[in-house]
Amino acid sequence: MAKGGDRRWHTLDADAEAAFEQFYRKNERRVGRLFLGMLGDPTRAADAAQETWLRYLHYVDRPQPHFDDALLFAVARNVLRTMLRRRRPEVAHDPGGNPSTFEESLLMADLVRHLPYHEREVVVLRYALDMPLDAICRLLRAPAGTVKSRLHRARLRLREAYQAGEGARHGA
Repeated sequence: MAKGGDRRWHTLDADAEAAFEQFYRKNERRVGRLFLGMLGDPTRAADAAQETWLRYLHYVDRPQPHFDDALLFAVARNVLRTMLRRRRPEVAHDPGGNPSTFEESLLMADLVRHLPYHEREVVVLRYALDMPLDAICRLLRAPAGTVKSRLHRARLRLREAYQAGEGARHGA
């Protein structure tokens, strides 16, 4: 027996390995954006993405693997929940580039980070990952009306918080 208790580890054959590589390339950035949007810290986001891929491999490490976006994002949500329970101090990271764009990005990331979890989750899935509404509904196992109302409330909160911040920055 190998790693993971009584679970046996299989080696992916060449076809499965190529299929996984294609699946990974298709979803690598989406998983990273999900965590960056939800956590706001690139280092924690990278750790979470790596943990997601490791956990996901447990599901596909079989004689005949099946690669599934919904399963990948379900694993990612579980990793996210675990990380949020273990909250660590967040550190701002300056990747360089245009200062005004960077400042706006930091402001928006901060505003999103302060949304309630369920609203933050749908905002990141919809806007950071460009996921269609029906895919979000399937992933969250929530009716379309619920997802739409969460998005609506989140946009209202973001608009109010952004406008309040603009007023403070301009001395209003």
